[in-house]
Amino acid sequence: MNHKKEIIAIASVFILILFSILFAGCENIIPNPSSNSGIFIIPIGPISGWIVVENGVKTIKDCTPVLSIFSEGAVYMSFSGDGENWTEWIGYSNSYEEFNIANGLYGTEFGSGAKCVYVCFKDEEDNLSPSDELAFDTIEYEMGELFSIKISPQEATFPVGGNYLFILHGYDLKLNEVPLESSKINWTKSCGVGELSPTTGLSITYTAPSIPGKRNITAYYNKLGTGAVINVTEDN
Repeated sequence: MNHKKEIIAIASVFILILFSILFAGCENIIPNPSSNSGIFIIPIGPISGWIVVENGVKTIKDCTPVLSIFSEGAVYMSFSGDGENWTEWIGYSNSYEEFNIANGLYGTEFGSGAKCVYVCFKDEEDNLSPSDELAFDTIEYEMGELFSIKISPQEATFPVGGNYLFILHGYDLKLNEVPLESSKINWTKSCGVGELSPTTGLSITYTAPSIPGKRNITAYYNKLGTGAVINVTEDN
Protein backbone atom coordinates (compact mmCIF):
# COMPACT_ATOMS: atom_id res chain seq x y z
CA MET A 1 0.00 0.00 0.00
CA ASN A 2 2.76 2.40 0.90
CA HIS A 3 4.47 1.47 -2.34
CA LYS A 4 1.39 2.54 -4.34
CA LYS A 5 1.27 5.88 -2.49
CA GLU A 6 4.91 6.55 -3.36
CA ILE A 7 4.21 5.84 -7.04
CA ILE A 8 1.19 8.20 -6.99
CA ALA A 9 3.21 10.93 -5.27
CA ILE A 10 6.06 10.66 -7.80
CA ALA A 11 3.57 10.76 -10.71
CA SER A 12 1.89 13.85 -9.23
CA VAL A 13 5.20 15.66 -8.94
CA PHE A 14 6.10 14.73 -12.54
CA ILE A 15 2.75 16.01 -13.86
CA LEU A 16 3.13 19.24 -11.88
CA ILE A 17 6.63 19.82 -13.34
CA LEU A 18 5.41 19.05 -16.88
CA PHE A 19 2.46 21.43 -16.49
CA SER A 20 4.78 24.20 -15.22
CA ILE A 21 7.05 23.80 -18.26
CA LEU A 22 4.13 23.84 -20.71
CA PHE A 23 2.57 26.86 -19.03
CA ALA A 24 5.85 28.77 -19.08
CA GLY A 25 6.19 28.06 -22.81
CA CYS A 26 2.65 29.26 -23.50
CA GLU A 27 3.32 32.40 -21.49
CA ASN A 28 6.13 33.29 -23.88
CA ILE A 29 3.96 32.72 -26.94
CA ILE A 30 0.67 34.33 -25.93
CA PRO A 31 0.90 38.14 -25.62
CA ASN A 32 -0.19 39.71 -22.38
CA PRO A 33 -3.17 42.03 -23.10
CA SER A 34 -2.00 44.42 -20.40
CA SER A 35 1.46 44.82 -21.96
CA ASN A 36 2.63 46.35 -25.27
CA SER A 37 5.43 43.79 -25.56
CA GLY A 38 3.22 41.34 -27.46
CA ILE A 39 1.55 43.91 -29.76
CA PHE A 40 3.07 44.53 -33.20
CA ILE A 41 2.17 47.93 -34.65
CA ILE A 42 2.75 48.44 -38.38
CA PRO A 43 4.10 51.98 -38.97
CA ILE A 44 2.24 54.15 -41.49
CA GLY A 45 4.20 56.36 -43.89
CA PRO A 46 7.93 56.99 -44.27
CA ILE A 47 10.23 57.28 -41.26
CA SER A 48 11.68 60.66 -40.28
CA GLY A 49 15.14 59.60 -41.48
CA TRP A 50 18.03 62.05 -41.35
CA ILE A 51 19.71 64.92 -43.20
CA VAL A 52 23.34 66.13 -43.17
CA VAL A 53 24.41 69.49 -44.63
CA GLU A 54 27.67 69.51 -46.62
CA ASN A 55 29.02 66.31 -45.01
CA GLY A 56 28.80 67.77 -41.52
CA VAL A 57 31.29 70.66 -41.81
CA LYS A 58 30.86 73.54 -39.34
CA THR A 59 30.90 76.50 -41.77
CA ILE A 60 30.08 76.94 -45.48
CA LYS A 61 30.24 79.83 -47.96
CA ASP A 62 27.86 78.38 -50.57
CA CYS A 63 24.14 79.00 -49.93
CA THR A 64 23.10 75.87 -51.87
CA PRO A 65 25.10 73.17 -50.06
CA VAL A 66 24.96 69.44 -50.74
CA LEU A 67 22.27 67.81 -48.62
CA SER A 68 22.74 64.11 -47.82
CA ILE A 69 19.36 62.53 -47.08
CA PHE A 70 17.84 59.21 -46.01
CA SER A 71 14.34 57.99 -45.21
CA GLU A 72 12.91 54.49 -45.47
CA GLY A 73 9.69 54.40 -47.52
CA ALA A 74 9.95 57.96 -48.91
CA VAL A 75 8.93 58.75 -52.50
CA TYR A 76 8.84 62.56 -52.20
CA MET A 77 10.62 65.15 -50.06
CA SER A 78 10.25 68.84 -49.19
CA PHE A 79 12.59 71.33 -47.47
CA SER A 80 12.21 74.23 -45.05
CA GLY A 81 14.30 76.68 -43.06
CA ASP A 82 11.90 76.88 -40.11
CA GLY A 83 9.87 73.67 -40.23
CA GLU A 84 6.71 75.57 -41.17
CA ASN A 85 7.17 76.99 -44.69
CA TRP A 86 7.97 74.33 -47.26
CA THR A 87 9.14 73.95 -50.85
CA GLU A 88 7.12 72.08 -53.46
CA TRP A 89 7.34 68.28 -53.28
CA ILE A 90 10.11 66.78 -55.40
CA GLY A 91 11.15 63.18 -56.05
CA TYR A 92 13.08 61.54 -53.22
CA SER A 93 16.85 61.37 -53.63
CA ASN A 94 19.77 60.62 -51.31
CA SER A 95 21.51 63.83 -52.44
CA TYR A 96 20.15 67.30 -53.24
CA GLU A 97 21.80 70.71 -53.72
CA GLU A 98 19.15 73.13 -54.97
CA PHE A 99 17.71 74.31 -51.66
CA ASN A 100 18.89 77.85 -50.91
CA ILE A 101 19.43 78.16 -47.17
CA ALA A 102 19.83 81.97 -47.09
CA ASN A 103 17.59 83.68 -49.68
CA GLY A 104 14.68 84.46 -47.36
CA LEU A 105 12.27 81.94 -48.93
CA TYR A 106 10.61 78.83 -47.44
CA GLY A 107 11.35 79.83 -43.86
CA THR A 108 15.00 80.78 -44.40
CA GLU A 109 16.56 84.10 -43.36
CA PHE A 110 18.48 86.23 -45.84
CA GLY A 111 22.21 86.65 -45.25
CA SER A 112 24.88 85.13 -43.02
CA GLY A 113 24.34 83.31 -39.75
CA ALA A 114 23.30 79.99 -38.25
CA LYS A 115 21.01 78.09 -40.63
CA CYS A 116 18.71 75.13 -40.04
CA VAL A 117 17.50 72.82 -42.81
CA TYR A 118 14.43 70.64 -42.23
CA VAL A 119 13.22 67.84 -44.50
CA CYS A 120 9.81 66.17 -44.62
CA PHE A 121 9.06 62.94 -46.49
CA LYS A 122 5.95 61.54 -48.20
CA ASP A 123 5.14 58.10 -49.61
CA GLU A 124 2.97 57.05 -52.59
CA GLU A 125 -0.20 57.09 -50.43
CA ASP A 126 0.51 60.70 -49.31
CA ASN A 127 1.43 59.58 -45.80
CA LEU A 128 3.90 62.02 -44.22
CA SER A 129 6.85 61.40 -41.95
CA PRO A 130 6.02 62.28 -38.28
CA SER A 131 5.61 66.05 -37.89
CA ASP A 132 6.93 65.95 -34.33
CA GLU A 133 10.13 64.17 -35.41
CA LEU A 134 11.26 66.19 -38.42
CA ALA A 135 14.78 65.44 -39.59
CA PHE A 136 17.02 68.54 -39.56
CA ASP A 137 20.62 69.74 -39.47
CA THR A 138 22.25 73.08 -38.63
CA ILE A 139 25.24 74.87 -40.11
CA GLU A 140 26.94 78.28 -40.00
CA TYR A 141 26.78 80.23 -43.29
CA GLU A 142 29.19 83.03 -44.28
CA MET A 143 27.84 85.11 -47.16
CA GLY A 144 30.45 86.30 -49.67
CA GLU A 145 30.40 89.49 -51.76
CA LEU A 146 28.32 89.25 -54.92
CA PHE A 147 30.52 89.22 -58.03
CA SER A 148 28.38 87.86 -60.90
CA ILE A 149 24.89 86.62 -61.80
CA LYS A 150 23.77 83.91 -64.21
CA ILE A 151 20.44 82.65 -65.58
CA SER A 152 19.84 78.93 -65.43
CA PRO A 153 19.59 77.46 -67.97
CA GLN A 154 21.58 79.82 -70.19
CA GLU A 155 20.03 78.27 -73.31
CA ALA A 156 16.78 76.38 -73.88
CA THR A 157 14.90 74.97 -76.86
CA PHE A 158 11.14 74.43 -76.96
CA PRO A 159 8.29 74.72 -79.49
CA VAL A 160 6.04 77.70 -80.28
CA GLY A 161 3.50 78.29 -77.55
CA GLY A 162 5.57 76.28 -75.07
CA ASN A 163 6.98 77.63 -71.82
CA TYR A 164 10.06 77.19 -69.66
CA LEU A 165 11.17 78.13 -66.15
CA PHE A 166 14.32 80.26 -65.75
CA ILE A 167 16.08 80.99 -62.43
CA LEU A 168 18.66 83.67 -61.56
CA HIS A 169 21.70 82.75 -59.44
CA GLY A 170 24.39 84.92 -57.85
CA TYR A 171 28.05 84.03 -57.20
CA ASP A 172 31.04 85.43 -55.36
CA LEU A 173 34.53 85.66 -56.86
CA LYS A 174 35.25 81.99 -56.00
CA LEU A 175 31.91 80.84 -57.52
CA ASN A 176 30.25 80.11 -54.20
CA GLU A 177 26.55 80.77 -54.66
CA VAL A 178 25.34 83.96 -52.97
CA PRO A 179 21.65 84.60 -52.15
CA LEU A 180 19.85 87.32 -54.12
CA GLU A 181 17.04 89.56 -52.89
CA SER A 182 14.00 88.71 -54.98
CA SER A 183 12.62 92.26 -54.95
CA LYS A 184 15.75 93.62 -56.66
CA ILE A 185 15.59 91.34 -59.72
CA ASN A 186 14.02 92.54 -62.97
CA TRP A 187 13.56 90.56 -66.21
CA THR A 188 13.11 91.78 -69.80
CA LYS A 189 12.60 90.11 -73.20
CA SER A 190 13.86 91.24 -76.59
CA CYS A 191 11.56 93.19 -78.93
CA GLY A 192 8.49 92.39 -76.87
CA VAL A 193 8.41 88.85 -78.29
CA GLY A 194 6.94 86.13 -76.07
CA GLU A 195 5.66 86.56 -72.51
CA LEU A 196 7.40 86.78 -69.13
CA SER A 197 5.54 85.94 -65.93
CA PRO A 198 6.29 87.54 -63.57
CA THR A 199 8.82 90.22 -64.56
CA THR A 200 10.46 90.40 -61.12
CA GLY A 201 11.75 87.78 -58.71
CA LEU A 202 14.23 84.92 -58.54
CA SER A 203 12.46 82.88 -61.22
CA ILE A 204 10.20 83.54 -64.21
CA THR A 205 8.34 81.53 -66.83
CA TYR A 206 8.87 82.45 -70.48
CA THR A 207 6.09 81.52 -72.92
CA ALA A 208 7.23 81.32 -76.54
CA PRO A 209 5.42 83.25 -79.31
CA SER A 210 3.64 81.62 -82.27
CA ILE A 211 6.56 82.33 -84.61
CA PRO A 212 9.78 80.21 -84.42
CA GLY A 213 13.20 81.82 -84.07
CA LYS A 214 15.94 82.76 -81.63
CA ARG A 215 14.86 84.88 -78.65
CA ASN A 216 16.68 86.50 -75.74
CA ILE A 217 15.77 87.30 -72.14
CA THR A 218 17.80 89.41 -69.69
CA ALA A 219 17.89 89.63 -65.90
CA TYR A 220 19.17 92.63 -63.92
CA TYR A 221 20.24 92.80 -60.27
CA ASN A 222 21.39 96.24 -59.11
CA LYS A 223 24.09 97.13 -61.68
CA LEU A 224 24.65 93.56 -62.89
CA GLY A 225 23.00 92.06 -65.96
CA THR A 226 23.02 88.67 -67.70
CA GLY A 227 21.14 86.96 -70.51
CA ALA A 228 19.85 83.62 -71.78
CA VAL A 229 19.07 82.35 -75.29
CA ILE A 230 15.79 80.69 -76.27
CA ASN A 231 15.39 78.68 -79.46
CA VAL A 232 11.73 78.54 -80.45
CA THR A 233 11.03 75.69 -82.87
CA GLU A 234 8.09 74.65 -85.06
CA ASP A 235 5.35 72.79 -83.22
CA ASN A 236 5.72 69.04 -83.96
